[in-house]
Amino acid sequence: MKKPTAICLIDGEHYLANLKDSLAEIAKKYTLTFLIFIGGTEKIGTPDDVKKALPYPVGYAFGSHGPDLKAMDALLKKHRAGVVLDLSDEPIVSYPIRMDIADVVLYHGMIYRGSDFEFQPLNFKKIFTKPSLAIWGTGKRIGKTAMGGLIGRVLKKAGLDPAIITLSRGGPRTPIVVRGDQFPIDAEYLLGKDAEGFHASSDCFEDALTARVPTFGCRRCGGGFAGRPFVTVVDAGARMAEKAPYVKSVVVEGSGASIAEIKTDKVILLMDVVQNLDILETYMTPLRIRYADLVVLTMCEDFLATQTKIDNIIHRIREINPKARIATTVLRPKPLSPLKGKKVFLATTAEGEAVSAITRHLEKDFGCHIVGVTRNLSNRPKLIEDLKALKKGDVVLTELKAAAIAVVAKEAKKLGLKTVLMDNIPTLVDKGGDVRNLEKEILGLLK
Repeated sequence: MKKPTAICLIDGEHYLANLKDSLAEIAKKYTLTFLIFIGGTEKIGTPDDVKKALPYPVGYAFGSHGPDLKAMDALLKKHRAGVVLDLSDEPIVSYPIRMDIADVVLYHGMIYRGSDFEFQPLNFKKIFTKPSLAIWGTGKRIGKTAMGGLIGRVLKKAGLDPAIITLSRGGPRTPIVVRGDQFPIDAEYLLGKDAEGFHASSDCFEDALTARVPTFGCRRCGGGFAGRPFVTVVDAGARMAEKAPYVKSVVVEGSGASIAEIKTDKVILLMDVVQNLDILETYMTPLRIRYADLVVLTMCEDFLATQTKIDNIIHRIREINPKARIATTVLRPKPLSPLKGKKVFLATTAEGEAVSAITRHLEKDFGCHIVGVTRNLSNRPKLIEDLKALKKGDVVLTELKAAAIAVVAKEAKKLGLKTVLMDNIPTLVDKGGDVRNLEKEILGLLK
């Protein structure tokens, strides 16, 4: 059996005799092609001694503060192998540094393996011959479906006949097609889908509602560090979209921090600026940034993040991926039916000051009066309790999330109240990004 090829990461905290013997042992199972020295001088004379003592070619990727990831990136781009074996240890590497190394190794399509851990690279399948975009995210409820709806509308307006493929935990067991381009999606339609056993607030229904394009709803279960689901049917949904004669372009929308391992022409990454900076700088968020052609920062509200924090995030993105374009945005609610003069009960997943901002925007721009609010769409026991106040309103306005149909619309119908569905529109704000027209930026990705 042919041995797998391997590159080894080594350090100067191990005596050269130890490294030489250990590499000889490893060579029984692997064909060693290259060594990368990542720092440390305690047990060696100089880094040049490493080259003299070891029987393999050696490259250097270290600086005064530890491993040099840019140098490692360049070496891995030049020297290929099936796996990168990490023979280094503290104090040269820490747990966060190992995650940073994993970002670089996985981006180059290699396995990253240590003594008791392994990270597998993403395996992007070539399914599409049609123009394609992917929407990735760094977490849940940061605006991926809002962006999916916007992209669908932009591509449709440009005559590109798009379809959106969704990947969600509430998706169907086998892929379904929702022809948002052929018939209206409203609360009554969705209540019917709920009665049929579908999760009627699933992303495929929301995208069909807001973009009015065909959507291919798919399910996934689980999610890994790099974004791979444990189980998914999205490949089948992608093949359906590829074969569909009414589809000329495709948008593949991720779920939470999970993605579809399907090759697309370009990648749009959504990151919310509310998250802890440590999360955005490690745990394979940098890997996602490396792949991105456009990074959309969401929730850039004054009351959610300071300009200093946004500047720090932008600086970090540009360090990791200088070629990525950056857009700074907020989400603005848009009811999909008129509300002027109505007393409205609002159901949302927003929290804190965001709820007050949504309320002010709705009352000012759409001429309604918010008489009650629940922010518990994703907490059914609390939501049911909140809905006791539904009778205060003439109309129920809800995001199409979580229990919007299964609980809110169903209860509103019992009371004879109309349910109006709400979109969230990604809107550019001047917070340090370099994108000045989001629609043109999206179209430019497919040129």
